Amino acid sequence: MHLTKRRFVQLAGLSIANRIVPGPLLGQPSAKRPANKVIIVTFGGGVRYSETFAPEGLRNIPRLVELRKQGYFFKSCINSGVLSHFNSTASILTGNWQRVDDFGFQPPAGPTLFEFYRKQSGAGPMDAWAVATNKSFAQMGWSSDRDFGSPFGANVVLPKQLLLEAVQDVVKKGTEAGVANRDDILRRLEGVLSEGYEGVGWTIFQAGKKLDRQVRETLVRGLVEYINGPEAPTSGDELTFFIAREIMREFAPRLILVNFWDMDVAHWGSYSLYLNAITRTDRLTGMLWEEVQANANYKDKTTLLVLPELGRDGDQNTANGFLNHRSGDPSCRNTWLLAMGAEVPRGETERPVHHVDVAATAAELLGVKAAGMAGAPMRELLL
Repeated sequence: MHLTKRRFVQLAGLSIANRIVPGPLLGQPSAKRPANKVIIVTFGGGVRYSETFAPEGLRNIPRLVELRKQGYFFKSCINSGVLSHFNSTASILTGNWQRVDDFGFQPPAGPTLFEFYRKQSGAGPMDAWAVATNKSFAQMGWSSDRDFGSPFGANVVLPKQLLLEAVQDVVKKGTEAGVANRDDILRRLEGVLSEGYEGVGWTIFQAGKKLDRQVRETLVRGLVEYINGPEAPTSGDELTFFIAREIMREFAPRLILVNFWDMDVAHWGSYSLYLNAITRTDRLTGMLWEEVQANANYKDKTTLLVLPELGRDGDQNTANGFLNHRSGDPSCRNTWLLAMGAEVPRGETERPVHHVDVAATAAELLGVKAAGMAGAPMRELLL
């Protein structure tokens, strides 16, 4: 059976969807569907002002420098919560500061934007997605709140997990699976998986929804074709971009989280790899915006919100502060936010906003009433 890359994403989504909500509700249309779509892009892994929008950092983000002229820039977006990856992104999605297990073994403690949106709008699971390079984000799609939870959650796709599982199967089966050079496949796989402070030997988190065996076997065939094709990724974030783009083209969901995370390679202690990852994420964010502009389902009806999930330690007390992100100093907490798209004015402000304001703002853009959020809508984007 020939499997295109688009069909691979469709099968993956349908398999996940069948576990999120009973069959009769799949594809159920929303009673009220405002025009706005929302895409939240996180510079995951953490990035400092000094390597991005500080004067000395602008050379690392040429695409965002240009996009800033088209959107609204918040010079100060503050992370006042736990400075870990899962809690930071969960705070962005829930509108409340989260303090759950740092490695994603627990879901967010309060309802996510995905759950508010789907429960109130009646939207089906194909309308809300989280695509994450960070493989500990399997539980990011819904909360532990009994009034919400998985029936109203998002499809969560961990592209690295799919890729690793597929190629491991191919390697076991050898040439019967159509792979001419298994060593070459593994070599390229290591290049994709090794960035972001993780290696091939790491355990992939399996806390999320698993694919059916038959669907998984089908994905293996499709991923082999993808790995050997002209768009084969060289990093985890490039793989994440590809999956996010295919989801947009196939399903046109109204709400997407795209988590880029290669920048967490900073933990390795290589400043040059950290800077390369920033520039790559900058490029991929620009490509995602190009897809919004080229896709009729998104053009002129989508708001893109781009921000780092956290910063990284400053260099005040060490020569290599960029390695970590737990000090709590201003370099860790003070980030930025760029908004672009549907009816977003051009401009910027020094008024501080917070990570928890993102969910509150996105809820307004989606026409959703989200009670109980600590965050407040960013009024500059809702004129």
